Amino acid sequence: MFRYLKNKKVIIAIITCIFVFTFIMIFLFSTSKKAVTCSQDSTEYILGGEAVGIKLLATGVLIMGIDRDDTELEIGDIILEVNGCKIETNAEIEEYASLGETLDLTISRNDKTMFFKIDPIFSENTGEYKLGLWVKDSSAGVGTITCYEKNTSKFAALGHAITETSNQNILPITTGGITKTEIYMIKKGISKIPGELKGTLTNDTLGQIYSNTQNGIFGYVENKELYNENEVIQIGSKEDIETKEAYIYLTLDDNVKKKYEIQIEKVYLNSTDNKNIAIKITDEELVEKTGGIVQGMSGAPIVQDGKLIGCITHVLLDDPLRGYGAFIENMISDMDSI
Repeated sequence: MFRYLKNKKVIIAIITCIFVFTFIMIFLFSTSKKAVTCSQDSTEYILGGEAVGIKLLATGVLIMGIDRDDTELEIGDIILEVNGCKIETNAEIEEYASLGETLDLTISRNDKTMFFKIDPIFSENTGEYKLGLWVKDSSAGVGTITCYEKNTSKFAALGHAITETSNQNILPITTGGITKTEIYMIKKGISKIPGELKGTLTNDTLGQIYSNTQNGIFGYVENKELYNENEVIQIGSKEDIETKEAYIYLTLDDNVKKKYEIQIEKVYLNSTDNKNIAIKITDEELVEKTGGIVQGMSGAPIVQDGKLIGCITHVLLDDPLRGYGAFIENMISDMDSI
């Protein structure tokens, strides 16, 4: 009898411990979930649509062309080091080549580090040694801001990476910035020939770029005069996007941000790239001005039912009225990571 009571007490104690442990875990999970929800709810996003100049200085120098047959180097390779020393500009490459000695190159190719040797070539025309490589150490152009995070002053733009060469390699960056720009001309897009927003790139820096990914460029705004803090907007889930009318926000040659109507034709919920939303430009004023989607419009925010759902990323060359947009959720994920 004593043994039975003792065993019964043990069983009751075990059950009590399990109950207490379960209660504590449920409480902790509930508290954690509430904290995450509160954190998300406290984040405010501001609608973009402003045109900016974009300047990037690459990590290393990018090989854009090769004018020799005796090398295993490829277009798209990034020269990181020469003779063990880091390289950041074209001038540094030329200085090493001028010595006329064999160079040890450290290369980045498809995110893999490789090592090559190369001999400079003597040019009879110039009397100098050259590597026979066309290289690039920076990139610049015009793009559109998609959104800002109000509390942190982070920004997201473009909706796609800044790439170089036909292989579409993402340009790794050392430094970069967004600057004030004024759109002074619009080259209209026609079938097979993409159009372009042409703008001035000034030295008036508005923010710094810290990340260049498949989903866009991301950084911090230094001059809050760039945007209107009152234009707070809700973020829309990709599951809520409907095949109906929506709007994009752009700054064109009048340098005033305006909204233009588009049609969402299809949503690719399972796509893994930045061609998530098939769109068509339907606004007559915009078609008259640009012919459709043109370079420089990348990043233009797409708004449906009062919520920010994505941004313009690509144009169809055969039909400039049509193109693609990226989900805003993917961009915000990359913006949060900087």
